[in-house]
This record gives sequence, C-alpha cells and structure tokens, in this order.
Amino acid sequence: MARGARLPEKGAARPRAITWRAGKELYRVHSHGRAADCFNMTEQDHHFGGGRFDSTANDAYSYLYAAPKEVTALVERLVRGLRFDALGSPRFLPHEEVAGKRLSRIRLARDVRLVSLRSITDLNAVQQSDGWLVRSDATEYAFTRRWGHWLRAEADWADGFVWRSRLDEPNESLVLFGDSEDSDLVEATGEPPLLLDTPDGLRRLRRMLTKYRVEIGPAGNAASWS
Repeated sequence: MARGARLPEKGAARPRAITWRAGKELYRVHSHGRAADCFNMTEQDHHFGGGRFDSTANDAYSYLYAAPKEVTALVERLVRGLRFDALGSPRFLPHEEVAGKRLSRIRLARDVRLVSLRSITDLNAVQQSDGWLVRSDATEYAFTRRWGHWLRAEADWADGFVWRSRLDEPNESLVLFGDSEDSDLVEATGEPPLLLDTPDGLRRLRRMLTKYRVEIGPAGNAASWS
C-alpha cells in the first residue's frame, strides 16, 4: 500500500456519504477521567504518536473514536500495536495498557452524515488507490492525519468518517468530529461502563480477546504471561 507522494488538489475528492440515524448505539474505550460522551481535544504532534485521524495544530478539532461492536472498539484501541512472535505464541497485552481504561456504551443523539471509506470504490472516490488510509500501521499515522485533514476540508458537511476495521474486519469503526469536548452528536446511555482494570473487567476482556489470540499480563509484571 502506498500513501502517494503528495496530497491531491482542492476539489479532487468525490466523497460518498452515509447517514447513521439517531439512537444507534456505539462503544468506545476511553480513560477513567473522560466521560463516556466527552470528545478528545488533544492536538497531536505533527509526526509522532496519536491516532489515525486525530487533530493537530494544522487542523484543530475534537474527536471521538467508536464502533458498533464492543469487541471492535477494544481491539482498535488495545491490540493495534501487538505482533505475533515466530513461535506461535499468543500476542501479549501488558496490564498497564489496560489500567485506567473503561469501555462505555453511547448512542447517537442525532442523525450523522459520515464519509464512507468502507470499500475500495469509496476510497477511490477520495483519491486513494488502495486501502492505505484505513489499513496502515501506526507508523504511518502522521500521514493519515494529514490526509484526514485534507478530506475534512473536501467534505465540510461530514460529522466523521467510517471504515472497516483492519483488526476486526468486516466490522466497522468510525471517528466523529466536534468543536469542543461537548457535542450534540452523542449522548451517554446511562449504562455503567465496564472498568477494564477491575477483576470483572479483566475477566470479560480476556474472554473477548481470546479468539484474537491475545493474552493480558498481570498487574505490575509486564514481562509475564497471564
């Protein structure tokens, strides 16, 4: 997959829209210190760290990643950097990657219009010749962020993007955009979140990640197996 040598010109995209209706339930993984319906305002470095479509100083906005399936939200947040070894062992998720995180259910508070990036023809419509924009590793996120900023300008009507998760295909992931931590796009359901670093949360997380061949390490010993 290739990212291209430069961004397309303004007006080159023909983004395809899809509408998700108010009331649709989603799941997100977030820190204990952030409310379930609170958007992230963190501007990422131009080159290092961050997520696929986070904001930077070039394009400042709030954002919220979510998925219609809880396990998709979990693997997108916790498993994306894990690799298999050459011995056939499960992938290892250090306990500290789970500490301080929760899984919350939210719902769309109103209809949202999303740029669809779910198929190759959707990607072709925004000048992507393959799946690089939504399938590349985190080492490419500085570039996917920049492409995302260009696409936001091309689709200024969009409330976010939706694509097929590369870690849990064919299930979908999405990012929503806002102007502040508070947004009219989502609302809390009132259902208690799953605290991932509690005994119950760890049991449920281990059960959900087993089929992805992921094991979670014990607290205080990232080098050990659970």
